[in-house]
Amino acid sequence: MTPIRHIGMTGFDDIHYVRLVKDGDTNAFVHIVRRYQRMVFTIVSKIVINTEDAEDITQEIFIKIYQSLSKFRGDSEFSTWLYRIAYNTAITEVRKTKREFISFEDMAEKIPDHDIADHIEESSTEERLQYLDLVLKQLNPEDAFLITLFYLNNHSVQDISQIANLSASNVKVKLHRIRKFMNSEINKLISK
Repeated sequence: MTPIRHIGMTGFDDIHYVRLVKDGDTNAFVHIVRRYQRMVFTIVSKIVINTEDAEDITQEIFIKIYQSLSKFRGDSEFSTWLYRIAYNTAITEVRKTKREFISFEDMAEKIPDHDIADHIEESSTEERLQYLDLVLKQLNPEDAFLITLFYLNNHSVQDISQIANLSASNVKVKLHRIRKFMNSEINKLISK
C-alpha cells in the first residue's frame, strides 16, 4: 500500500516539488516553503521563546532543508523529515545559549497520581489557557515540543518518535511524565 502524501491546494504532493528541485528547478522550493513555513515557525517558537530568534532559525531551517533535499530518500513522509530538521536545528540553537529549564523528570516521578486534583475544571477556558502557557514556558524546549506536537498539532506517537529520534515507548513515557508535571503545576497555580 502506498503512503498518502500531503497534497496542497495546487494538487501536487511534496514529492513532486522535491523532484523538481532535485532536477534543478530551484523555484519549486517556494511551494515547499509556503506549505510548511507556518508549521516550522510554530515548532521553532515552542522551543525558542524570542520571536526574532525564531524567525531567524526558521529561515536557517529552510536553507538547511534546501541544501539537504538530495539526502531525502523517501523512507518517511517528507513532512516528518522536514520537522525533524526543524526540531534538531531549534534544539541545537537553544543548547548554544545554555538556558536552564525545569528538569521535571525526577519531580514527576515523585508526584503521586492521587495528588493531582482536578481544580482545573473549575476555572474558565481563558484561565486554563493562561495556566497552560505559564507551565509550557517552564518546560525544557524538547518537552514543550513533544507536548505541542502531540496535543496542538495532533501528531501520532509514531510521528513524534521519528521527528524527535526517540522510541515510541520513550515518547509515551515522556508524554505521561510531562502531563503529570503540568497537571501538578497548573493545580498549584489554581490553588494560589
